[in-house]
Amino acid sequence: MPIKEKKLVVLGDSGVGKTALIQRFIGDVFSEEYRPTVGAMPYKKTLEVNGTRVSLVIWDVAGHILKLHPAFASGAHGAILVCDLARQESFNSVLEWHDVIKAKLGDIPVVVAGNKSDIAGADECKALHDAGYRGYRTSAKTGENVDRLFNELVRSIS
Repeated sequence: MPIKEKKLVVLGDSGVGKTALIQRFIGDVFSEEYRPTVGAMPYKKTLEVNGTRVSLVIWDVAGHILKLHPAFASGAHGAILVCDLARQESFNSVLEWHDVIKAKLGDIPVVVAGNKSDIAGADECKALHDAGYRGYRTSAKTGENVDRLFNELVRSIS
């Protein structure tokens, strides 16, 4: 079976749960301990999508790198923008991150993760949804919609 290689970037403000979402997707684990990402960290996972094996390289980019260094993003096929459902300012940053993606990577598929649904109310994602973003309420802690989020993006780029 042939293997397709695909690159994803995961972007958002510091502390929104980017690393936790990736670790839940990659190894079905969650840690309460917060360690900020320094620079960027690549993760790998291989999965099957519509009868094709897909080898993913998922770049976890530190939340303060709004300029999106080409070494981390060049050649990305898709992006996940993460906001913290309990922090309104992280919603505004999703719009900024999306502008950065368009400028640096063009029109690639983007999915939004409204993370920390285990501690937030129900209506926080409405503004992003109304703005036309595809996305999910997620919880890296409980695993809610994490696989669904990544799998939808992978299907759209495969």
